[in-house]
Order: sequence, then C-alpha cells, then structure tokens
Amino acid sequence: MGRIDSAVIASRFDGSKKAYLDWICVLKSYRHKGVAQKLMGALRRALKEEGIDTLVGLTASNGEAQSFYKSVPNSIMRDTGIWIDIS
Repeated sequence: MGRIDSAVIASRFDGSKKAYLDWICVLKSYRHKGVAQKLMGALRRALKEEGIDTLVGLTASNGEAQSFYKSVPNSIMRDTGIWIDIS
C-alpha cells in the first residue's frame, strides 16, 4: 500500500538532530485516500519521540510530490526541498 523511510542527521556543530525523508511512496490505487498523510503522521510522531525537530526532504521537479508536501502541516517549500517542523 505505502512505504516511508527516513534517516537521522545528527550535527556535531550545534548538537541538533534532524531527519532526512529518504522515501515516501503510495501505490497508485491508494493515492488521494489519505495513506501518505497517515504514513507522514506516524513518521512525525516517531521522530518527535526521538527528539528530532525537523524533517528535511528533496522534491526535485516532481509536481505530485510537491503538492503533497505543501499539504503537510508546518511545512515550508524551499527551491527543490521541503522543511517540516515536527515540534
């Protein structure tokens, strides 16, 4: 039905912990039914429990992905990337 993967990025410079959104995919037959939002919600809760405050991802020129990320609460599109506030 769907899959989401991320990786934690720890900074030695400022001690912050962010996560990189590596992959989110939903089968075409399940798109636009809230599956991606549920996956994102579960990931955000798990990252918050780990003390991570920001999720970062790349969208490149994928218009469908950009539309989805813009619908995520507390998200900001920057060029070809997305920053999502988890706190």
